[in-house]
Amino acid sequence: MELQTPKPLGKRSVERLDQSQYLRWIYRLAFVLLFLTVGYSLGWVLIDLAVRLGLAPSVLWGWDAGSLFRSIGFWQELAFFSSTGLWILCLWLLTRRSALILPVFLAGFVLYRIDSLLLTLNEFFLGVGGVTFSPIIALHLLLILALIQLNAEGVFRRDRGRIPGF
Repeated sequence: MELQTPKPLGKRSVERLDQSQYLRWIYRLAFVLLFLTVGYSLGWVLIDLAVRLGLAPSVLWGWDAGSLFRSIGFWQELAFFSSTGLWILCLWLLTRRSALILPVFLAGFVLYRIDSLLLTLNEFFLGVGGVTFSPIIALHLLLILALIQLNAEGVFRRDRGRIPGF
């Protein structure tokens, strides 16, 4: 039996391989950024629930958490919890490589920005989380760019993640 030497890769094959690796890294980056986004939001959900349910003393943090969470209105809470729920859904959509991830993430992004805007107008919030807003918005914008790139390259499928009958 004679050993065959592998055929050299043509120029097209190398380009396809490079693009495939590039898209895998973009996909991994999107997954890590989305995971960080969900983790950050769930952290605030836990803090919110712990303070409201009296499971954690309001003074556990260096600011008056009880007053802050009591001052947040229904619509603001709805926007925040909805954005968190949408981002959890996005994790599932990303693992399914569904094209629905982009509009769902953007809806969550808009709701989160509304919550952030209302939060900056809150007198109890001054100085609490302003430091985190710049890195979070940078993380979100980088994630949006990664999702747009993956969508443009055809990584996401339009038939994945749909509810039967719709």
